[in-house]
Amino acid sequence: MTTMQQGKTWVPAYTLFLLFVSNVFNYADRALLGIVVDPVKADLQLSDTAMSLVSGTAFVLFNLIVGIFIARWVDHGNRKKILLLGITLWSAATALTGLAEGFASLAFTRILVGVGEATAFPVAISMIADLFAKDRRPRALGIYQSSAFVGIVGGSIAAGILAAIYGWRNMFFICGVAGLVFVVILAVTMKEPQRGLHDEPDASGAGLQNLGQSIRYLLAVPGFRLLALGMGIAAMAGGVLPVWAPAFLLRSHDVQLAEVGALIAPSVGLGGVSGAIASGFMASYFTRRRGREIDSLMVPLIALPLSIPFFIAFCFAPSLLVTLIAAAIMNFLLSSGITPCFSAAMGLATPTTRAVASMLLLASSGIIGAALAPLVVGAASDALAPQLGTESLRYALSGLMVMPLIGSAILWMAYRRSLAAGVRPTEIPAA
Repeated sequence: MTTMQQGKTWVPAYTLFLLFVSNVFNYADRALLGIVVDPVKADLQLSDTAMSLVSGTAFVLFNLIVGIFIARWVDHGNRKKILLLGITLWSAATALTGLAEGFASLAFTRILVGVGEATAFPVAISMIADLFAKDRRPRALGIYQSSAFVGIVGGSIAAGILAAIYGWRNMFFICGVAGLVFVVILAVTMKEPQRGLHDEPDASGAGLQNLGQSIRYLLAVPGFRLLALGMGIAAMAGGVLPVWAPAFLLRSHDVQLAEVGALIAPSVGLGGVSGAIASGFMASYFTRRRGREIDSLMVPLIALPLSIPFFIAFCFAPSLLVTLIAAAIMNFLLSSGITPCFSAAMGLATPTTRAVASMLLLASSGIIGAALAPLVVGAASDALAPQLGTESLRYALSGLMVMPLIGSAILWMAYRRSLAAGVRPTEIPAA
């Protein structure tokens, strides 16, 4: 550690704080449409399937496809500048969402939001790995990951209140401008960390010259593919909540628009925040005790199956209070599976492939959990509507209750595969 770095011990904590706030804006902006899905649907005359395509599939696919290319840039470029560009883009696009006049214009603005937000996570993963030693990374990751739920809570509450007072169009404009203000703070106060500061020299990824080589290298690491697949399937249960939980409360529990954010966000958010932070500390414990970041997976192997009874209660509890309590516990357990998976991926990747590794995991959880799952639920809700009316969404959501169990089974296979191999591949795949 250099003399300047020793004299600035506050830098890692403050940089983590800035990354935390940037991710709060990230998830707040993506949660806005879920709160106002019914008034937007009514004003623009769209179906549940169309809203799923806009808020889930289109957003996530562009977010992840572009994100993989951005991740390679992050692994070799100036991460602060990349993040500044991303926040500026997604905040401006959020403000422009209020001008949408139909499916095409709404989809276009959400795609731009997704492209901008693709910068946030790989930048954070790469920076955190350089700011904190190996046994402290899961804890820092857990704190960072909790910002997603803070963003969902804040965004949901703000969306419900602002939309009720000013209308959904002005709500998007106000939230977008707030993000642009934060860009100025970030530009003035964030510092770019030194790469590889806490890592031993590792030549295994030194010859990777392009994105294709980085991806092939990571896919050849024992257990990495199973890790990505297991995380994606496990994410399905939680991936539908930002899109469909507010509408579920509106339709099945007669909650008013101005109240829906204030009701669902604290239960979902507090469970998510506490789960992310607790899992980070538990993952750090397993990493420190056994000396391997792959042992972080012990946390989701326990937590994910335990979430299933609470998912069932969330879908079918007749009482709104029980539904919200079940949502809080369910989100605590589901969010406990996120941070350890990324921590395990850090241990499998090299310093120059961490951002790509994080985006491959994010791509799996995003495509399967955040894009496919909401689309399936929306299509199932439309199909069941003639028979079940407004209750169709309840039964469409319940179809995903088994996914955490399937996901945990695949994560167990990833864990065993990594332990059996002992070390990651040292040969670089040919271009």
